[in-house]
Amino acid sequence: MKKFFVRLSALILTLAAIGFAQEQGRFMTDPDIHGSKIVFTYEGDLWLVNSAGGTATRLTTFPGDETWPRFSPDGKSIAFTASYDGQQSVYVMPTEGGTPKRITYNPGSAESVTWTPDGKRVVFRSFWENYIMRDPNLYFADKDGSAPERFPIDRGRDCRFNSDGTKMLYVRKGLEDYYWKRYKGGWYSDIWMYDFKSNKFTPITTYVGVNAYPMWIGNDMYYVCDSTNGISNIYKRDLSTGEVTVLTHYTDVDVMTPATDHKQIVYVHDGYLNVMDAATGVAKQISVLCPSDNWETRERVINPKDYIHYATISNDGKTVAIEARGDVFTVPTEDGQTRNLSNTPGSREMYPQISPDGKWVAFFSDKSGEYELYMQNVEGGEWIPLTTSLDRTDYHLVWSPDGRKILFGNKNFDLFYVDVATKQIHKFASSNQLKNDEFYWEISDYCWSPDSKWIAYSFVHYNKNSIIYLYSLDQNKSFPITDDFYDNINPTFDANGNYLYYLSSRNFHVQMDFYEDDHVIDTPQEVMAVQLQAGLKPPFESAVEKDEPKASDNFRIDLDGIQMRTYPLPVPPGNYFYLKAGDGKVAWCSVPKFTENEYGEIFQPGGATKWDLHIFDMKEKKESIF
Repeated sequence: MKKFFVRLSALILTLAAIGFAQEQGRFMTDPDIHGSKIVFTYEGDLWLVNSAGGTATRLTTFPGDETWPRFSPDGKSIAFTASYDGQQSVYVMPTEGGTPKRITYNPGSAESVTWTPDGKRVVFRSFWENYIMRDPNLYFADKDGSAPERFPIDRGRDCRFNSDGTKMLYVRKGLEDYYWKRYKGGWYSDIWMYDFKSNKFTPITTYVGVNAYPMWIGNDMYYVCDSTNGISNIYKRDLSTGEVTVLTHYTDVDVMTPATDHKQIVYVHDGYLNVMDAATGVAKQISVLCPSDNWETRERVINPKDYIHYATISNDGKTVAIEARGDVFTVPTEDGQTRNLSNTPGSREMYPQISPDGKWVAFFSDKSGEYELYMQNVEGGEWIPLTTSLDRTDYHLVWSPDGRKILFGNKNFDLFYVDVATKQIHKFASSNQLKNDEFYWEISDYCWSPDSKWIAYSFVHYNKNSIIYLYSLDQNKSFPITDDFYDNINPTFDANGNYLYYLSSRNFHVQMDFYEDDHVIDTPQEVMAVQLQAGLKPPFESAVEKDEPKASDNFRIDLDGIQMRTYPLPVPPGNYFYLKAGDGKVAWCSVPKFTENEYGEIFQPGGATKWDLHIFDMKEKKESIF
């Protein structure tokens, strides 16, 4: 019996040890290697671990972030970036831990890059002499602290030296770790060689793409490049012959932030540390345990009101559906209880929309691994999947007024509607034109007609102006109701079925920029009304005829001559956004001036309180501004 209790106690202790076992660390950043030691950043602190893996030791505990650790050539010191004194500066500390010593005091931030081969100076990068913060400069600083000495080059982001420090390989421009896949623009990174003695510059890479993190080992340059398959891998280039060899062959995610001690290369892939033998090119992932309380990832209670991403209101105005922290909430506008409708910590739900009858909420969720469309009763319950084959980022959804269909778009500029009863998905329009290469990533500009048989949407044309289209579900055909002479967006139907409204950039009241001699158009947009039925009196004519024709009670669109039945609302032009129509009224937002901040808010507003609300009454012909 005694042996039984001893074994039972041992089993309980073993299970307890397993229950409290340390988890393998992941998503380390900025590793460096020296012999049997690796230093890296994790949880915003510096850690030290054996190059074969194992349990890491935390070296720093400051509440701020410590990044870009770099071993000195003798391995006894670590230079790194931190903000102990408030400003991001470079510090040096003993490898096994100790009090950091600040060595840079220049204005602006400073990030550690590497050491000189003799171990006397630390290289850092900074924007402090740059008016336009596009590419930084490289500087020397004495390991014990000194005034910065700028490199004799025009700019630089990263560098590594040959063994005697007379030459260096450096990244002249760009970002080492940009996430724009297969980017070929002017900010791509390139690698050059600089000879300090002869003051000679030699371009090393000619590939337009990722060329980053040069590492000088013998007569070879090891570096990161994505020229093979669009995924960043480690390459080797013979500096004498120019011969290039691909050493890693990842096809999923990029190799990131590699560093070397001239014998081994440490790098991050998929969040894990990997060590490569430079002589053989063989790499292996190492397991690193990081003893931590994991306070940043532990479950905690937060108020989702500070994390609202999207909100919409029901037709009766009694319920608001909100997306916050990846969950869908329903909130009564008066008395009642807020309900977490989706309640899924392991997935994200987006763009909730309440059905016209107020009984259902439709939304996107990635719980299957891809975002798919679901609907759920507003009182809770089982999710009903409406799609199973979506594979792109999806944009906001819109219920048809009869509640039988749901309209949405995706990042490919494809437009779809789903039949709720049959779950059949219909793709009815597609575009290959991007509005603006820098600002207009999302174009989700569409709406339903009151009878649920037409869809109005805007698509970009070849001259970058948008055209308003009407798509007929019965005819399965789209009809343009504007041309591309003006830029037209935000189509919206009047609920009474008489008009379609849109915003049109057609006011060319030009001002002159005093300093640049540029033409400035400060109020480009006008609100346009399209009379959907032919034969009616134009909406803003003052004369009243006794036998004035009246609109049919049945919703109808007369396509013949529809472009000629387009009229501007009698309101001043302005900087207008987010046009929406109700029953006999149309509303929009405005700002006094169009600035760079508004470029990213063309189709979705930001959180700033800056908008004026305009409401125009079509019957009274009167505008109210709030």
